[in-house]
Amino acid sequence: MRNKIAISLFLLLVTAGMYAQQDKNSIRIVDTLTTQEKTNRNPVILKTELDSLIKQYNISQVPVQLNEPVKEVKDNISMYMFIVMIIVLLLIGWLLYLFYRHQKKLNRVVVNLYRQLQYAGINSNSSVTSPISLKEKNKTKIATQVLEKKITDLNAELHKLTKENESLNRVVKEYNGIQHDYDSLKHGISKTYKVRNYPGYDKDKEDTPVFQAVLETENYVANYAYEKFLKPILAITDSNKNNPAKINAENSEKLLDLLVSLSLLYIEYLYLRVNDLSIGGKMVERIQGLKNGNGLDRSLLKKLNTEHGSRALVLRIVLDKTRLHQLSYPVFDETDLNNQ
Repeated sequence: MRNKIAISLFLLLVTAGMYAQQDKNSIRIVDTLTTQEKTNRNPVILKTELDSLIKQYNISQVPVQLNEPVKEVKDNISMYMFIVMIIVLLLIGWLLYLFYRHQKKLNRVVVNLYRQLQYAGINSNSSVTSPISLKEKNKTKIATQVLEKKITDLNAELHKLTKENESLNRVVKEYNGIQHDYDSLKHGISKTYKVRNYPGYDKDKEDTPVFQAVLETENYVANYAYEKFLKPILAITDSNKNNPAKINAENSEKLLDLLVSLSLLYIEYLYLRVNDLSIGGKMVERIQGLKNGNGLDRSLLKKLNTEHGSRALVLRIVLDKTRLHQLSYPVFDETDLNNQ
């Protein structure tokens, strides 16, 4: 805006001078010129020409940049850094002072120790021993003896603990061997016996009570077979061994009954041992009944079916042919062979 005003004033002055030179006519700014003004237009200028002059003048002028005064900002960071440096220097100075005091104290201790060593060397070289040094030597000797005794006691304790450790290691090895043997035994029992079908089996119990129950069953079955069958057999054979040809019919029939009954008992018991034999009916209850020498509960047996073929019927017919009608243990295939 200022430039435009200056240019306008400049043009006015120029036109005023020209006007003063040319009959002092006033300068006029018009949009268009007439024919007469085109031929003689000293006091007249086109508006477009004026705008063109102003534009050229503005281009030729270099814009003046006004630099605003920069406000000074207080730099607080430098101040904080200065304070931190002062604190660090104070700490370093304090540490150097402490180190100096410690070093001074250490030097005094070294000097005193050196003097004591020198004094002790002079006393050892001299022929006269002072009471104080003798007392100190006695104390040192007593302390040495106590220390040696403690070392001896510790060595004895260490030797004792070493022996105990060796004993414990042997016990651990024996235990590992026993555990291995026990695991092998459990595997063998599980493979040989139908543990889950034995009397008194409980799945909630541990392995040890279950295996003990299996062995107890083995025990009372063997005792029952010995007392009821094997013992009478041995008695009959012993009484007739001197003259076996003269054995009477009663003993012969009894002996045959005992042999067949004993075989039938073990045939039934083998169902708990052999995997090919399936357990059914009241077999487990009958074997459980043999405990404490109890006899056979016939209510747990099926009646012999003579109308249809069965294993028990075949055996019954063979026994009839041998004139063996009553058996002490008449159990075969869950059937009572004495029931006719």
